[in-house]
Amino acid sequence: MNGREPNWAYVAWSLVKVLAVTAALYLAFSAADRVLSVFVDDDERMGLVYGTAARIANPDKRLPYGQGDAGWLLNTTYTLHGEPRRAGLSEGRREYEIVPSLFGTVRAPSLDGPSGSLGDAVSSVVPDTAVDSGDVRQTIDGLPQTLKAVAVVEFAQPMTSERLVAFNRRHKICGGADVSYIYAPYYYDDSTSETPLNAVVWNRGMTEDYIREDFAYQCETEPEAALAGFRQWVGRLDEGDDLSAFMLDYAWLSEAAKEGLVYGLVVDRWKLADLRKLLDDSDVGTVRLADVAFDLGEAE
Repeated sequence: MNGREPNWAYVAWSLVKVLAVTAALYLAFSAADRVLSVFVDDDERMGLVYGTAARIANPDKRLPYGQGDAGWLLNTTYTLHGEPRRAGLSEGRREYEIVPSLFGTVRAPSLDGPSGSLGDAVSSVVPDTAVDSGDVRQTIDGLPQTLKAVAVVEFAQPMTSERLVAFNRRHKICGGADVSYIYAPYYYDDSTSETPLNAVVWNRGMTEDYIREDFAYQCETEPEAALAGFRQWVGRLDEGDDLSAFMLDYAWLSEAAKEGLVYGLVVDRWKLADLRKLLDDSDVGTVRLADVAFDLGEAE
């Protein structure tokens, strides 16, 4: 019994259609991938916008550099490499992923804000609130003054850049990677359904532009350069940038850039003796210690 002869013309035509659809899908995805890489979330913009936003919202981490995978449309990620911001020796580096979706949203599960004692210290900065610094004076006086500390210096009143430059000159403070500026305090209103917003903590070394370049801090006048750099970065954001994964938003950052006030400093691995001196300045409300450690990198 002979089987029916296949309709080779029909088979050939079906194969052509399958190949045509496959080629069309490939071209469509390739085109979309190119469009997104050029206009939306290429590695450079991922680093500029989301990498910097992650650093601003997470001052409890040192996140010195990041990289994108330059991957296919559906698996693009940007990875930050860093470590917890502690006063002592490094506890080892880890990776933090930022993952955009096709719909413009961004996931960053471990970068939604600071935690631990430094997170508490940053979140405790409240403008125009009297703070009793007696306890911290007693604490610092009872410790070896050569200890290194990570701390928040909270100002009695928000400072303009000009006043902060004068403050730096009085105390011989040089701007650097160890001094970051709190341009907006943590916001939370339990009487509304509004989403909390992280404090805006800025240092010029947070942006990929500066990370990739060899730039110099400006010592006592760094607060002016820092504010100019912050305003420049905010000016490069789009209102549609999804910063919710970092508990930030465009309006919050824009308002902080417009006001240009500094509510406090996050200082990294300063000697306790230097922090203690600041408590005698009427511009300082208090110092909130987050971590202290012996400096094992220096000979005794």
